[in-house]
Amino acid sequence: MSTVDDSAGEPAPDRECYRCDRNAAPQFLFRIDVTPPEPLSAKYADSVRHCCEHCVAAMNLSEFLEQVKARARRGSESVDG
Repeated sequence: MSTVDDSAGEPAPDRECYRCDRNAAPQFLFRIDVTPPEPLSAKYADSVRHCCEHCVAAMNLSEFLEQVKARARRGSESVDG
């Protein structure tokens, strides 16, 4: 999951959150990429959705992001230290 980055120099038009339809500038939307596991790939397709920060928090994905960042920091400290 990442934030949407449209850095072509021009302001990008607002997009809607797929969950709540709230308009937001692309730099304030999370990009959620979902890839099904191999056994389910024939039934489900890969998907990309854009989601506002409020819906990300409602789905408890903000906590996931903090855990990933903390794990990454711990990993870089052990490599550097």
